[in-house]
Amino acid sequence: MRIPTTLRAVCLAACSVLYSPVFAAALPFHGWTLTHDDLDYNLGVIRRMGEFGVTHVQLSHRIVTRVDQLQNEPEVVARVRTLADAIHAQGGQAIVWMQELNTSDTYSYCFDPEGEQMQAKMQAYRDALAGAPEIDGVMISFGSAPTELQYIVPSCQVARFAQPKERYKAMIEAISRVVMDEFGKQVYVRTFYHKAHEIPILRDALKETARPLVVMSKSEPNDFEPYYPLNPLIADVGPHDQVFELDCAGEYWGRGAIPFVAVEYFVQRFRQALERQQDNVGRFIGSTCRVDRYEYSAMGSLNEANLFAQAQLVADPLVDAASILSRYVEKAFAVQADRQAHQQLVNILRRTYWVGRKMYYAKGEWAFKKGSDLPASNADALSNMVNKTITQWDPAYTLITAGLLVPTERNLTELLQEKYEALDIAERNLMALSALQGELADHDYARLEALLLKQRLASEVWLHMAGAVFAARNLALTSSRWVAWHLDQMEAIADALDQGAYSQIADLYPVSSDDIRAFVANERGALVPDDGVALSGPVIAGIDVTELAAEQVRIAWQTEPGVSYRIELTQQLPAYSQRYPYASEGVAPGPGAVFTITDLQPDSPYWFRLVAQTADGEVASGDYPVWTAKADEGVTKARGGGGVLEPDSLWIALLALAWRRRRRRAGMHERRV
Repeated sequence: MRIPTTLRAVCLAACSVLYSPVFAAALPFHGWTLTHDDLDYNLGVIRRMGEFGVTHVQLSHRIVTRVDQLQNEPEVVARVRTLADAIHAQGGQAIVWMQELNTSDTYSYCFDPEGEQMQAKMQAYRDALAGAPEIDGVMISFGSAPTELQYIVPSCQVARFAQPKERYKAMIEAISRVVMDEFGKQVYVRTFYHKAHEIPILRDALKETARPLVVMSKSEPNDFEPYYPLNPLIADVGPHDQVFELDCAGEYWGRGAIPFVAVEYFVQRFRQALERQQDNVGRFIGSTCRVDRYEYSAMGSLNEANLFAQAQLVADPLVDAASILSRYVEKAFAVQADRQAHQQLVNILRRTYWVGRKMYYAKGEWAFKKGSDLPASNADALSNMVNKTITQWDPAYTLITAGLLVPTERNLTELLQEKYEALDIAERNLMALSALQGELADHDYARLEALLLKQRLASEVWLHMAGAVFAARNLALTSSRWVAWHLDQMEAIADALDQGAYSQIADLYPVSSDDIRAFVANERGALVPDDGVALSGPVIAGIDVTELAAEQVRIAWQTEPGVSYRIELTQQLPAYSQRYPYASEGVAPGPGAVFTITDLQPDSPYWFRLVAQTADGEVASGDYPVWTAKADEGVTKARGGGGVLEPDSLWIALLALAWRRRRRRAGMHERRV
């Protein structure tokens, strides 16, 4: 990989100053990806490269994506050259995305590097690099290109290029002859793909390519989804340097308009990549993170914590999530680790990740929308789920997926339980923040309050949207009344928005009243007019982690009268291999149930859930990810990197307040949501 020695030294020096102490060997590649074409915004982001220790910046999407833009669009050339100069001023390298094929009207192609079409392609790259010599590297992006190579009919040497891998190899060879041999620039290959059958094509093409490429693969197969397994191509693309692509901006998790502090998720992916590398010949050298999705950016939002997390992980790939969050709270809010407010902020941030997982997914399925906004209808949600189903990457989810397509009443109850948990956590985050008024700078408090309020609002909208979607798929005669009830609740929220009930939220994306009403109108058209009735069932509330140690995790929740509980644990979703009964006899209803899971492995990922048992049956909660502390850290850490996450007295006080609020609401609906 062509990273200048001086640049690498500067990067590692910066990282060691900003993010010390470094416990594992730092990685040489720390990238950002910019997608928005606002020049002033991009220059502002680039000026912060040194603060985070960024070494490479990719210019993509609305900035530049096709080689012909650098031939025919002077404004694109000017933009790229200006941004590249700014990146160089910060000691970094500028990489431009180039989709291939870059035309949408191509149905056949001669892939022979000596042929006329490929020679014209090579000349286009010569012209582009001659016209914008500031470019340091070219990222060939095959997936989601105007025309994808595997679907092109080869027009010459048909027998050879009948194999799709040969088309990829030929394109890489032709472009690299120009970019690497003639201009001395670096070629990067992005392995974005849509379906599993493309994986061996890309794997073989890269393994058989002798060029010193750098490969970039999304952390997941196809697209960003925290329940998906690690991308099969990580550390399995031959003897090439490889980075993976993360999403710090949250394209599918609220785009920063809703906080999604995904530190645990990023730590999980880094650990998985390092483990995979041990068994393969590939060289994992770092990551790049999307800073924005057009006008919505991680910069200036709570999702900036994700950019900080990537910096921490590149500097020390074995750093734990709690340490990252602790350091971020100190940096972003100037709240030192020895203050109680520090740990409360850490807890608020980590719980935004839980809210996003429960709100945007259904038992791990990407069930609603390829994006952060509401689906237009049930049909829209179904189309997305079929296209994005997790079962194509992990068949263990097959039965879960079937339960989403035609949900039973128990399925419905558990799906609502999961969505209720998102709302419950969002409400507890707001209550926890209210205790910090006076502890934070006024502008920080106001910003956090608006973001957390919007997340609470969005989680309520998604609860009722999901309730309507899944109830409509249920075969019971009463299901239409359940759908109608959820649509009624959505309309009430839209009315409240129109009446200014959330005036402190300046931008209501992704929960505008227009989008809510559009969904309701589409779904009402498929219903027989009837009065809405809520689906009844138990609700497990207040689930949280209150202590995290090397070999144990303490969890807590609210108890309900007449309900017994079971805790289930796993290291591999979706199955739960360990079960722990909880003796609820004699425990008064309300906040305060605590259970400690022991005999765990240090520094290891786990997921747990609660199962509520009544005379009518069982209901399982959604999943909760936890990561045990390192063996030498005990129960507490001075910097909040592990140990006590929330003092039990504070947690019980918050739960008591939440429990009283829920009791007041309980009489309003048959199901207390």
